[in-house]
Amino acid sequence: MTRLSKLGHNVLFVNPPTRYKALKNLFRPGHLSFKSLSGIRKENEALTIYSPINIFNFRPFSIINTWVHSQRIGSLLSAYEKRKTILWVYHFDFPDMENFIKKLEYDLLIYDVVDEYSAFPEYAKGKKVNKGIVAFIQNLDEVLKVRLNQSGFSGKKWVVKREEWLAEKSDLIFASAPGLVTKFKNMCLKIGKDTEEVYFLPNSGDFERFHKVEEYKKSVPEDLAGIPRPRILSTGALDSYKVNIGLIEMCAKAYPGFSFVLIGPERLSDPDLDLSSLKSLKNVFLLGLKPYEILPYYTASSDAFIIPYNLNEYTIGGCFPVKFHDALSSGLPVIVTNLPAYKPFSNVCYIAKSDEEFIRFVKTALMEDSKQKFIQRQAVAKKNTWDIKVETQLKLIGTFY
Repeated sequence: MTRLSKLGHNVLFVNPPTRYKALKNLFRPGHLSFKSLSGIRKENEALTIYSPINIFNFRPFSIINTWVHSQRIGSLLSAYEKRKTILWVYHFDFPDMENFIKKLEYDLLIYDVVDEYSAFPEYAKGKKVNKGIVAFIQNLDEVLKVRLNQSGFSGKKWVVKREEWLAEKSDLIFASAPGLVTKFKNMCLKIGKDTEEVYFLPNSGDFERFHKVEEYKKSVPEDLAGIPRPRILSTGALDSYKVNIGLIEMCAKAYPGFSFVLIGPERLSDPDLDLSSLKSLKNVFLLGLKPYEILPYYTASSDAFIIPYNLNEYTIGGCFPVKFHDALSSGLPVIVTNLPAYKPFSNVCYIAKSDEEFIRFVKTALMEDSKQKFIQRQAVAKKNTWDIKVETQLKLIGTFY
């Protein structure tokens, strides 16, 4: 959306509504202001960000939220000069989404799907609830953990129902992984819709941010500088539904002379995950969450990049990590598990079909690394940028006008 605004398109970006827990942060000393309560922030002349607030997120209050938010969005849109209006849905899980969309005026609806959401832990383990349920719950935070909606479903069935509705209403569907393309083409066939409206647009990388390796090497982060080389880097949340924690342990044990540097939050969607065994290894370094803006300093001073994902419904069905092209932009050798999304890039990465092969590839990647391979990896990353993806999307949108 930032790139679209820089190309001269007016963009109103609507964040997921802030809910009760997050709302409490607004009332800390120094945080409360009219601007924070309005939820409106002007990023640049063409980009406005609206972060709506939900006091309660269940019926009947959700109906009030929907009315308020749609009125605010309508008012914000009216400030722009009259143009074609494109409603670009990035995530299906917007409270009371169907009614919300029906209240908005638009010329084109896009569903930009980037994950197999039905396999997310919060949906896969969902429970069925009854419509209009009313209960006395002492802890308000607990009720917000239960997803209520007018169909009476939560979990996988609820995800499927919402995505079927979006597939039916959308003029274009952008899917970021091969499994998602197949899923939505089948969904379109089921509802009697043209499958040609589903397009494969893989995730891209921020080449401009990551490729200046020699410049970043001059400023090695303090918490990385003292870690011995070779440094094998992995970024992203440490959650067992996605990351093969055991495989990282096996790699670290196989190569006690290598340093495995892990950047990202712990147990984001997996609060009961036991990381004690991983943390006990002397050559494993958990550095915690880092701002995306400074990650290039870590990639530039690392020797290889690993994406040790599990092979399951979520990863095989709809996963294409953005960090893949970011790592290639840094020129790093990249070792990955055998996800369908990586197949077109087999000439610039190491795709492991087993744990044993993954472990072996870590050493092979370091041994085979060269200036020529560095250049090849960056050349591929340069062809898979957000700018190029946005250009392709605009061409597809342009076919309607």
